[in-house]
Amino acid sequence: MLKIDKFLLVLVFILSLLGLINFFSASYYFSLKNFNDPYFYFLRFLIRITLLGILLFFIGYFLAPKIHRYKKFIIFIFFLVYFSIFLGFLPQFKLAGATASRWVNLGPFSFQPSEIIKPLAILFYIFLFAGLKNFSLIQKNLIFILSSFFLILPIYLQPSLSNVLIIFSSILIVFLSFLKSNKEIFITLFIFLILVLILALISTFWSYRKERLLSFLTKGKLFEEKYFQIEQSILGISSGGISGKGLGRSEMKIIGLPQMLTDSIFTIYAEETGFIGSLLLVILFFFLILRIILIGLKGGDWKKPFCFSFAWWIFFQTFLHLSSNSGLIAPTGVILPFFSYGPSGQLAIYFSLGLISRDE
Repeated sequence: MLKIDKFLLVLVFILSLLGLINFFSASYYFSLKNFNDPYFYFLRFLIRITLLGILLFFIGYFLAPKIHRYKKFIIFIFFLVYFSIFLGFLPQFKLAGATASRWVNLGPFSFQPSEIIKPLAILFYIFLFAGLKNFSLIQKNLIFILSSFFLILPIYLQPSLSNVLIIFSSILIVFLSFLKSNKEIFITLFIFLILVLILALISTFWSYRKERLLSFLTKGKLFEEKYFQIEQSILGISSGGISGKGLGRSEMKIIGLPQMLTDSIFTIYAEETGFIGSLLLVILFFFLILRIILIGLKGGDWKKPFCFSFAWWIFFQTFLHLSSNSGLIAPTGVILPFFSYGPSGQLAIYFSLGLISRDE
């Protein structure tokens, strides 16, 4: 008999079902218009995310109690995925038509290494920091900073600042869980904030980021075309009202919304379900994140730091997606867990959920 945390499983099932229904609604017209097949993207979502996600969930479930036995294999996969990030910069592996180097094209399929690496990076740093217990704080911070620099540098150059922040802050949570005192935590957090500030300042040298930020701050008065996605997202969400227009009745998906099936999927959901549906979704994510934290509090060894780091990852990514769709922050390009089309990122989440799902 499977010893799965039942409450976690129910939350995953509800969110997966909602994501599947919403994606069908969001993709129906788009698939029909572009491929003359209303089920084109829905079937891809069903197979590549939902069904494959269930498989990855159970792989994580069965791997969890044997994680130390496969420690070397996990580290090997981590470095394999890490070095695959560099393939995205090579013309022969770059995804056709992509302006960024986030995808690796292998012909029959493509993937995003910076998404796949998230749970592997958390596990790698748990193994790494577990062996540094007798090191001084200076030595620990040097190892953390240098190793983090090499991890996030190629992701930063893709460029993908949002993923850099998600990964960097997630492994920081792991690092903090291995520190001995509040003083050590405070010093480490101070260093982290300085590094994030430096990253943010350097990012302004990229012209497209500067234009996007200026467009957001001026509400489209400067670089008006950069504000179009935010403007349409806000319009779509606000038009949903209290109870929404009803499933399948989104007008924004017909008018046209940039990155509708990935970065802007929440807009379609909010338009069709309204404030009530949006609030329900936020509550479901709240309970999911809370449940992950509670599992971490009961867990030990690797599970505790993994759960805390994973809870932050889900929270931060969900916050960035909802906030950028609502016009509270500039567009970030991150997917909404369970809802957006983005197999690499969604499968990484399902695998991570499987890892923590075993009821001990």
